[in-house]
Amino acid sequence: TATEYTEVHTNISEQELRRLKRAQIAENAGLAQEALAALAATENFAEINLRKIDRSAVATFGYEPYKDVMLILIKGRRHCSLRLVNPIFDSVNEGDCYLLITPSKVFAWLGHYANALEKAKTMDVIDFLKQQRDFGLRSEVKYFILDQANDDTETDIYAEFADILHGDDENFKSMDLVTDDDYFEANVMELNRVYRLDNDMLIPLDDFCFRSLSVKILDPNEVFVFDFGSELYVWNGKYADKNKRNVGLQLAQQLWNDPYDFSECLINPFEPLDDKNESGGQTGTKRPTWCVFGKQNQNVETLLFKGKFYDWPGDLKELKPVNDAANNVNRIPSARRPPSIVEMLKPADVQKMLARQDNPVNMVLEQASLGRGKHWYDPIELRGHDVQTISLNVWHVSDNERHEVNKSSYGQFHTDDVYIIRWRYKLVASGFHSITTGKASVRKTDTGRDRVAYWIWQGVNASPNEKGISALMTVFLDEEKGPHIHVNQDHEEATFLQLFDGTLTIHMGKRNQSNPTRTSPWHLYVFLGEIDVETHWWELNLSNGNLRSRTSFLLINNIANIMILWHGCGTTNEQKSLANKSTMKIRERRPDEFHFNDKHEYIEFNEMQEGDETDLFWDIFPESNHQRKYFSLLNTRTVTSLTATMRIFHLSSLHGPFVAQEIQYLLRSPNHISAFPFTQADLYDLQQPALCLVDAHSEIFIWQGWNDLSDDELDVQLNNANIQAGAPNDLRFTAERRCALRTVVEYCKAKTGSSTVDLPCSIVYAGLEPIEFINLFPKWTVHMKARQQNQLEGKSVNQKDSVPDILKKLCREQYTIEELRARPLPEGVDPSKIESYLSDEDFQKEFRMTKDEYYALPYWKQTNIKKPLGFF
Repeated sequence: TATEYTEVHTNISEQELRRLKRAQIAENAGLAQEALAALAATENFAEINLRKIDRSAVATFGYEPYKDVMLILIKGRRHCSLRLVNPIFDSVNEGDCYLLITPSKVFAWLGHYANALEKAKTMDVIDFLKQQRDFGLRSEVKYFILDQANDDTETDIYAEFADILHGDDENFKSMDLVTDDDYFEANVMELNRVYRLDNDMLIPLDDFCFRSLSVKILDPNEVFVFDFGSELYVWNGKYADKNKRNVGLQLAQQLWNDPYDFSECLINPFEPLDDKNESGGQTGTKRPTWCVFGKQNQNVETLLFKGKFYDWPGDLKELKPVNDAANNVNRIPSARRPPSIVEMLKPADVQKMLARQDNPVNMVLEQASLGRGKHWYDPIELRGHDVQTISLNVWHVSDNERHEVNKSSYGQFHTDDVYIIRWRYKLVASGFHSITTGKASVRKTDTGRDRVAYWIWQGVNASPNEKGISALMTVFLDEEKGPHIHVNQDHEEATFLQLFDGTLTIHMGKRNQSNPTRTSPWHLYVFLGEIDVETHWWELNLSNGNLRSRTSFLLINNIANIMILWHGCGTTNEQKSLANKSTMKIRERRPDEFHFNDKHEYIEFNEMQEGDETDLFWDIFPESNHQRKYFSLLNTRTVTSLTATMRIFHLSSLHGPFVAQEIQYLLRSPNHISAFPFTQADLYDLQQPALCLVDAHSEIFIWQGWNDLSDDELDVQLNNANIQAGAPNDLRFTAERRCALRTVVEYCKAKTGSSTVDLPCSIVYAGLEPIEFINLFPKWTVHMKARQQNQLEGKSVNQKDSVPDILKKLCREQYTIEELRARPLPEGVDPSKIESYLSDEDFQKEFRMTKDEYYALPYWKQTNIKKPLGFF
């Protein structure tokens, strides 16, 4: 037997007891095992010495996409891009906005002449930095606004701002040295160079270089390199593997260290406001030390990187008013009243409006120009090509199914339906010009592959379900992976129209379904288009009020097989010939959609002119007498055909200055005159309230939109018995309206070359338009919401005001005391300076001082004086 034993201490029993004890506690405590272990620890923290660190130091991990001191330029009129510039005072000017970022302070410089979008974007960035922080900024960073318009250049903050940039107090650039915003915005995109990492190489992406950047190019599986000249970034997608990221960083570092060349760009990336490139520096061997090279990881990009993309989503998408965004910032107080919008807006440049732009119709598919769909010639490259249609297929989408239509029905559409059209075509080179002789040499060669495009035509009353189904069906049909083009009813382009050889017709209702409410066998179609292969017809309600003197109409009785082609007295001979030609094609092809009576092979055809109609013609319409319900040119002093195409300009100050943007006619042609180049939707689809100048050649109109309230807001106003008719709109719209009327007067004088207004100039109101204005468009439906809102503001049906008379009222400079104390204020009065409309005598009587003495006071004191007097 053993007489000795060895004791072995394993502590297993103690460990098991502790485990059971923790498990018992955990059941009741609801804490994680790690937390329980920490609670059970017996370390004495009093014996631990903590090392003191410098709080000013920022933890870095290498290749941070920012510097300790950065000066960021915020510039643009439609899209404000953010660009890093040299942090010296000579980079600053009074026409733009800047951000100066340091580890402890952030300064925002608002130039005196910076536009509203630039100021708003700057304040949004400040708000974002305060809430979210960026560029390694800490929470204790202080923010300051330096508004040059408020004389903020006389403060200690401004002195510190200038000291950081090593500049003198008045060393910034004046307005005459500032690069134009439109020029900058149009050319700064040339600095954008994009590379993708592919097989350990940086491949330039030609489709994205030298143009505006979209977030759609950022693939989360890839690594991209973006070179903006003064900034170079490696962008890592969140699913890109580590090896690819490392290779991308190495190649980007090599690109950063290599010599650079931006000499072909109109803007110098290292001095972007030197529009004449006098300073040079667009080529070199090493980039300046203030430039940034860093990494951008997906979802944590810096604002400076995001600002290069025109559609980057996020907190800066919605712009807030400048003053609202700056409420919590240390703004330097001002003694001067800031200029109001009424003082800042100036009329549009009428010389630019009258100068017609050479902008030919050109559809681009798969990076190839197709022109109007038949031929394209490039005058710069001195070469062109013909577009040859190989085949055409049309499907009708209905009840979640598609049905191919017969060839005789190609081009026959319905307002309640959706159609899919497959167009197979090819490009054939032709029309090369000799540079030496200037003569054309005819040469046609097949350029290669067949191309395919899919059109999805959507009727105005088509159901959302059918619109969605058609898009999915097109994807399944598209074996060739061709482009998909959505076509909305009444907005067909030339390339689409020419596919149907001048016979495209839009019928009312749904295909293969008769209208049970229709009692007459007659159908009315209006003729549109100026080129034989682009002509088309729209069906209208059968009413003589839908006739127009400036074009032709087709009346069809599909039971008696009768066609009547009616020409308005103002229709040109060319239009009459085209309408007749298109009618004969329909008569010959007999599409099923016209529902001609198959029992009669012959279709009777009659042609008549406005003023020479027979009783048969008038008996077609439901109106009981022969009175013309439309605006007939027979009633005017002289009946003449059209000599010019109508033009429409959208007048707005949305992006800062008051400008006139011409609405382009989709089928414009300099060699043809269009009777109806625009539709009602061109006016009503604009953001309301809108202002449009409509040049009808013999008369000029201002079309004024409506305050587009929600239905609930409109109901409240309609039910409010205390509403005051004629109340003025918001201050900006009133100022825009005054500018629009001034623009019309100057436009009329410049057009006629006279010092007086020699053409009728009128203002009309949405929903209340007079018949002579309505008849400038091929069809018209009264917009009831617009009518209600404008009637609510005191307007009446068919109201047509004289522009000079309204302008005189808006520009009135003096009012009585009683008028200025009344509410609402008279239209045109600037509510920020009501007292200025008093005469000198009334001002002295009320304020007990002269106007000069009053305006010499600080702005806050002016406000305190006029408030109790009722002029605030």
